[in-house]
Amino acid sequence: MSTIAAIVTAPGNAAVSIIRISGSESWPIIEKLGARGSGLKANEFKLSWLYDCDQKIEQALILPFKAPHSYTGEDIIEIQCHGGYWLSQKILKLILEAGACLAKPGEFTERAVMNGKIDLSQAESIMDLIEARSDRAGANAIKLYQGDLGSEIKTIRTKLLNTLGALTASIDFPDEVEDYDKAKYQEQMAKTISKIENILEGEQEGHVLREGYKVAIVGQPNAGKSTLLNALLKKERAIVTEIAGTTRDLIEESYSIKGLPIVLLDTAGIRESSDTVERIGIERSQQAIDQADLVLCLEELPSLREARATKQSNVEILASSKLLKIATKLDLFDNSLDCFADARNDDFDLAISAKESTNIDQLKELIYSRVMDISSESQVKINHRQADLLRKAKDALVKSQEATELAIDFWTIDLRGAIAALGEITGETLTEELLDNIFSRFCIGK
Repeated sequence: MSTIAAIVTAPGNAAVSIIRISGSESWPIIEKLGARGSGLKANEFKLSWLYDCDQKIEQALILPFKAPHSYTGEDIIEIQCHGGYWLSQKILKLILEAGACLAKPGEFTERAVMNGKIDLSQAESIMDLIEARSDRAGANAIKLYQGDLGSEIKTIRTKLLNTLGALTASIDFPDEVEDYDKAKYQEQMAKTISKIENILEGEQEGHVLREGYKVAIVGQPNAGKSTLLNALLKKERAIVTEIAGTTRDLIEESYSIKGLPIVLLDTAGIRESSDTVERIGIERSQQAIDQADLVLCLEELPSLREARATKQSNVEILASSKLLKIATKLDLFDNSLDCFADARNDDFDLAISAKESTNIDQLKELIYSRVMDISSESQVKINHRQADLLRKAKDALVKSQEATELAIDFWTIDLRGAIAALGEITGETLTEELLDNIFSRFCIGK
């Protein structure tokens, strides 16, 4: 493999920039930059001048690693220099001129997988950790990086491989090996399927931890949608006026409730409009409703009776399974408690005043309770790629169970398919397409 290099810190002015070199030529390359004779030792920092020809350009900290005791499993040199665009780019240019190639996105982590330092599920967890937006998302990424999922998948796969070996022996050596017991095989497959189903329970919550629980705030113009967004975020994020149709585009903001990531979508008011820009905003509102995990449908309390009479409310068009019906502008009534009771009688989940922050904490609890409805006891929360492969493995095992009515040769066909699918989760079954698909999402330098 060629020796690769990249800047691993974000571009721009900073206290420190880090450049990483990985490959068999790492140590010779740093010597070409002037660190020769400086007493470099593996796993020890060394302060050394770097040179462009005979001209000093930076006094940097050099941290070397020797294979296989490094992130990639190869020889690595990490250079810590003063932060700034010019200096880090200058050092990288000298490294490339000395014989290294510029690393592709995720190539350092890809080499870690190829060299057996981590499995593929652990590699994916690194991106989860970088992109984590809440305590729970970060904690789940750490579990994955520790190998919780990988070790469980490898255990299941190893048992299936042992079973496949026993089946193959009974096929190849019928005179020496007894036929595999059909009932025993079916029981083994049933237990394995149950284990896979248990892991699959973490898919939906895994989606929430990675993407955020999407909450769309919808309603007719002037229902108080933007005021509610500001109240939930506790900052003036959206423009609020008395003019109907002020919000014309989708506003997306993230925050967390008790460690769970929430994505709030403030939408344009839903109504008939001849304004081209407003119509586009309304179309985006409908898209947000379709994609949301939960919809807060807002109606002004003063318009409740009118809404009941004209049936103009958009409450009826939404699926009740992902709907919370919220009455707004509770502050406009002197006898607010009676109005709240009236709202409840009309099947509203809560009446609020976003302007006065009345019942906002109760609304947060309602949202949180909906998020917790999808929680599972699964040890780790998996991503969609892992879930798709688990479903593929499960379907193959079900077919293998059904094949027990046929000759034993047929049992192994789908059993092999299940083993291959599980191998793709951890990287024991690797293809170039699979690696490109996963590591293209990584940044250069990771």
